[in-house]
Amino acid sequence: MHDSPELELIARSREGEQAAIAELFRRHYSSCLRLARGILRSEEDSQDAVQSAFVSAFQHFCEFRGESSFRTWISRIVINRCMVQRRTPWRRASWVYLDEMPGGRGSESLTCHAPTPEKSAYSREIHSALAIAVSRLPGNLRDAFTLYCVSGLSVKEVADALGVTQAAAKTRVFRARAKVRGHLKPVWSQEHAA
Repeated sequence: MHDSPELELIARSREGEQAAIAELFRRHYSSCLRLARGILRSEEDSQDAVQSAFVSAFQHFCEFRGESSFRTWISRIVINRCMVQRRTPWRRASWVYLDEMPGGRGSESLTCHAPTPEKSAYSREIHSALAIAVSRLPGNLRDAFTLYCVSGLSVKEVADALGVTQAAAKTRVFRARAKVRGHLKPVWSQEHAA
């Protein structure tokens, strides 16, 4: 299955072949998860949105006309699921009781294996500055930026996913990157001065 062409996997998936469905899921899950993270900024919510998108996609596989790539089609479904999830007024909270963890090693699970505090702080600052810069983008530019820079879609795939021309998609990506660069300039200049 790993070497099968995507069109063959799509045909087999439409016939209900589980191995083909699993292979399509394997090939596209990580890029869809990166896309969802860029929109929702929560690992758990992103995983929920992607899994929900894949379930919906495979339930409605007959609607996939093949006018765009499977990647573009599933990316659009993921974006829609993320938008719906973003509008959900409640947030989940769960409690973890250390005493109830297997093997009685609850407190050991809190041990941090992270890099040095300096590296962690620098990484958080950069990540935070980037997230703020992306969040300040208008919706149409943010979607184009996330699809192109985070998910790694081509300009054509971004255009297909957003339902715009390639020229419009290219312009949105260019403008988004320029705005993000402008927002990050003070952060980079402070870091290089230090």
